[in-house]
Amino acid sequence: MAMHPVTLSNDTDRSLANLSNGHKRGIETTLAILDEELCQFEEWAKGREIHSVLYHEQNTLSAEQRNALSTETAMMKEILVELRNTLKLACRIRTVEKVISSQCSTLWIYLRELESSYLLRYGEISPDLVTYFDPRISQLVDHINQIRKIVRTK
Repeated sequence: MAMHPVTLSNDTDRSLANLSNGHKRGIETTLAILDEELCQFEEWAKGREIHSVLYHEQNTLSAEQRNALSTETAMMKEILVELRNTLKLACRIRTVEKVISSQCSTLWIYLRELESSYLLRYGEISPDLVTYFDPRISQLVDHINQIRKIVRTK
């Protein structure tokens, strides 16, 4: 379902030309986040399932739902193209290195909060569990730091 080109009034044209940089950045950021999520939706519409150690996706979408999801995301992307062109929005480019580095920073915080000193907020922990668990959390933190180093070097 192709969209029809939109003809803007002179008043609308002037209003769009007067968008502040703050407005434009806010619009670009929000629409880029939407666009990124639409990419995820498209992958699920294609049948994506990820299976790992503690994370499993179960794609229970029917063929009908997948087709409808593909159609909706395509229509939304048409609107995004129009908005990008009309408002002269910049495309956000995120290098994989920056995404991984950013996610490592977040994961580092989550992992550190699994150390026994933080888990005490939920109640006492047996010394045996501390002896077993803390070194493994420390190893995971070390690996996260190593991944961050990997993506920061070129």
